[in-house]
Amino acid sequence: MNQKAALCLALLRGDKLSILTGFKELGITNIPREIGRSVERAFKVRCEKTKMEGKTRWNTPTHWFVYQLKHTEQNSEGIELMRQYVRDHVEIKEVPRDKIRKLQQLKIFVE
Repeated sequence: MNQKAALCLALLRGDKLSILTGFKELGITNIPREIGRSVERAFKVRCEKTKMEGKTRWNTPTHWFVYQLKHTEQNSEGIELMRQYVRDHVEIKEVPRDKIRKLQQLKIFVE
């Protein structure tokens, strides 16, 4: 599985991705750039971007963004292209067993 396929798969599952979760779960260090380049422009979809605010361990205000793909009418054509891309670039043996049912519901893998 390549980086783009892993990112598409996470977004199709409905995962909410931030810089931290993108690095921990996908190994991608710059989620905002890759979502823009590899997903939004490539498949012509729009991901929802939510600004989160918090404080650092030193009590300094900070913010970050969380990205999620919404399954809307405007994104429907791009979502189908993403599903096809994932089908072409991910082997079922690479997917953890507990995630397969969710992918079948998303019509990505059918056994």
